[in-house]
Amino acid sequence: MPRIRALRIKNSWVWGVGALAIGSLIFLLQPSAASAQNVTAVAGTQLADGNFSPTQQRDDVACRLCHSDTEGQIHLPSGETITALVDMNILANSAHGDQAEEPLTCQECHQSGNDYSIPHAPVTAADLREFQIGRSETCQRCHAAPHLTSHPGPESDNPVICTDCHGAHDVLTAAAWESGEGTTACVDCHTVVDVEFTNPAQLAQIIQNGLFTRQIDNNYCLACHNRTNQFMMFENGDRLSININGAALAESVHGEDNSWQPLACADCHTTIRPYPHQKVSAASERAYHLENYDRCARCHETQYEKSMDSVHEAAIEAGQEEAAVCTDCHGAHDTPVPDEPRERISHTCQQCHSAIFDEYATSVHGDALLNDSNPDVPTCIECHGVHDINDPTTSLARLRSPQLCANCHADEELMGQYEISTRVFDTYVADFHGTTVTLFEHQDPNAETNKAVCYDCHGVHNIKAPDDPNAGIRANLTTVCQQCHPDANDNFAASWTSHFEPSLDKNPLIYVVNLFYQIVIPATVAFFGFLALTDIYRRIRVRLTR
Repeated sequence: MPRIRALRIKNSWVWGVGALAIGSLIFLLQPSAASAQNVTAVAGTQLADGNFSPTQQRDDVACRLCHSDTEGQIHLPSGETITALVDMNILANSAHGDQAEEPLTCQECHQSGNDYSIPHAPVTAADLREFQIGRSETCQRCHAAPHLTSHPGPESDNPVICTDCHGAHDVLTAAAWESGEGTTACVDCHTVVDVEFTNPAQLAQIIQNGLFTRQIDNNYCLACHNRTNQFMMFENGDRLSININGAALAESVHGEDNSWQPLACADCHTTIRPYPHQKVSAASERAYHLENYDRCARCHETQYEKSMDSVHEAAIEAGQEEAAVCTDCHGAHDTPVPDEPRERISHTCQQCHSAIFDEYATSVHGDALLNDSNPDVPTCIECHGVHDINDPTTSLARLRSPQLCANCHADEELMGQYEISTRVFDTYVADFHGTTVTLFEHQDPNAETNKAVCYDCHGVHNIKAPDDPNAGIRANLTTVCQQCHPDANDNFAASWTSHFEPSLDKNPLIYVVNLFYQIVIPATVAFFGFLALTDIYRRIRVRLTR
């Protein structure tokens, strides 16, 4: 008897009982082609109306009988075709096959509509891709919460679906994927669509960290971001590296030793969706940093609010985008302890203020800090503040600068370690300069004054030791005075007693004169006071005797 041609099958990967099965069974069981035309079935007992019982329609035997040996195809309107052949050995050894702990039957996936009616319901998909996307949704019946993926999702014009990676009947187990066995599927797909992929040798790690996870953790992010030579491009041509050193992140203040808890990438990057990320709107690298540094405020609210009142924030508001923000000083992913070692503080400021740092490095303070790691000398923040840095050029800053110096130089315990007199502040306040500045500060802190403050004589960042020949204080005292007193001569400069109180060793003549007046004036007052008291006594006594 001639073989009956295979019918067109127009539905899922597994098409149930197909027309080719009908032909095969008719060839085996029926004597004539005429009677075979009225048979519509699979193996089993036919009912009176020519149909089969539901049990028989759900029987895997029927599916396997047809689809294990066929040349049948589904023909789509686009002209594409799909083979109806299923390799039963591959299916048996798949994640859903006979070797699985809970093997699936055909109907557990192919259960929609008339998948198992004979003939199958027509395929409505216009092309192969539409058909694949529709059938891939079947996976979500069991995998309601599938793993994260770094591929375009359903919202994309060309999403990557379950069967693109896992296949339909040849689904690899999770263990096979984690071992790297499935990486060929990645390479094959990326090659076909001409999308660059990473080094195939790294694919196993990326798949394990980037796919087999139910939440966005650091491993998921670092699966891509720990690779080098990756950059974010901006409209103006700027290029920002998006490589994150996982070890540096773990060792940062936000990493494994964080006393609160290690921060995850998603703790800071709360608005970034899983890959593919949304398009960055910033036009330049600097604009990108300015848009994102406020994330620090979520944990560091106090420090952030102080920075909003700083000279840096004022500069940004004035249009100077290069002014420092949180990440410029502290870093982003490799944030170190800011004062360990202590000289790191000044090196941080050096990033923007390099010329000033060079002056500071040669000063008496900078040399002791940078070369000797002296813990007592001031760094930038002791004078300028940390987050609420104020403008040092204002009148208020000038008037208060002596008190700033006094924080250290009036500390007897601290200065005693270095044999430095603590009288410098008191002697300054006692002389004409200091007294005037103090009066100005009390009356109007914003008033301008041309009276000398500490840094007018000693310098600001380039402070030298007083006996340093390059300091320009003792050796060139007249020149120092002439900055404010153009007519000053050597006698004018020599009349200043410096910050030393007069003694037999320092300015002995002034000391003797002071001592003379310290004795004569109290003695004179006491003598005349005694005369006054005796006179009062005499008058009272005379009046009483009368």
